[in-house]
Amino acid sequence: MVLKAIKPRQRSRNSSLNYGLEEVKFIHSLKDLTIFFQKMSSYFPRLTGFYNLNKLFPPSLQIEPTNICNARCLCCPTWTSPRPKGYMEYSLFEKIINDAAQIGVRRIRLFLHGEPMLHPKIIDMLGYIKSKGLALNLTTNGIRFNKEIIKAILSSGVNSADHITFSILGYSKHVHEMIMPGVNHEKVMKNISDFLEERKEHRMNGPVIETIFYAMPDNEFEETQYFDYWRGKVDHARLGGRISESFAEYNQQEKKITPRMQTCTNIWERLTVLWNGDVTLCCQDVNGDWIIGNLKNQSIQEVWNSEQLLSIKRIHKEKRFRNFPFCYQCDM
Repeated sequence: MVLKAIKPRQRSRNSSLNYGLEEVKFIHSLKDLTIFFQKMSSYFPRLTGFYNLNKLFPPSLQIEPTNICNARCLCCPTWTSPRPKGYMEYSLFEKIINDAAQIGVRRIRLFLHGEPMLHPKIIDMLGYIKSKGLALNLTTNGIRFNKEIIKAILSSGVNSADHITFSILGYSKHVHEMIMPGVNHEKVMKNISDFLEERKEHRMNGPVIETIFYAMPDNEFEETQYFDYWRGKVDHARLGGRISESFAEYNQQEKKITPRMQTCTNIWERLTVLWNGDVTLCCQDVNGDWIIGNLKNQSIQEVWNSEQLLSIKRIHKEKRFRNFPFCYQCDM
């Protein structure tokens, strides 16, 4: 797979200024203003002096409800991964969220290598996160929604702190379904429309509804059509740039990836938890090869402050990437 660099046009569309201006419409109260500043510091960590080895807990958790998916995206190695498939036990999920709320974690990213809406207790998970006063992000292919599920989500306590992101990897039906086999274009379009309409009817200030498009040779010619169509229909029409080569080619023996030169934000901004409680180094670890703990029998702070993770952060801070090939050969 030969992938191209992000175009200057994409950078301007995805600028922090544009994103911030789109978020301003959700500010209706002092609480909303607080939420706004919390989100900006979360989404643009480089602006906040983020790289602090002494920070005792992660700003966010990325939790994998399941690594089972109902799509077979061409750019995703998840469905060919040998890692055992399963669903996170709800009791484990509650333990993790209780721990997160107690120590000051602010945001839960409830998705990873699978479709989160397939978890049988996903609505309960959303409600539990909100009952603890935490913000959430959920990224989905959009297949499993219907009006009943949408109403349940809107009744779970969500607000403008929360984001639901629909992965739309094509403007046209042909490209969308070709890159994401298993997805029904018309159904996803209707589900997003229904979500926006239900939110309007409920007169709710959130959750934020956005779409995201990652470019690759098979779809990059539809980038402008995608952006022009979704801009104004959803709260954010995001361009994710080129798809990560190290992710798309994860299971391939030969990868031609430009060696890392810059510190990665992922290991500073979140702790990544797989469905069985294993904590992995980051979201790029599809097969679970870099496990640094397990939240069944450890606390979030124990893993976050482990010497194993701190040593990798030092490598990043000092830009000694050659010392750790997994990160050195990653373009995330």
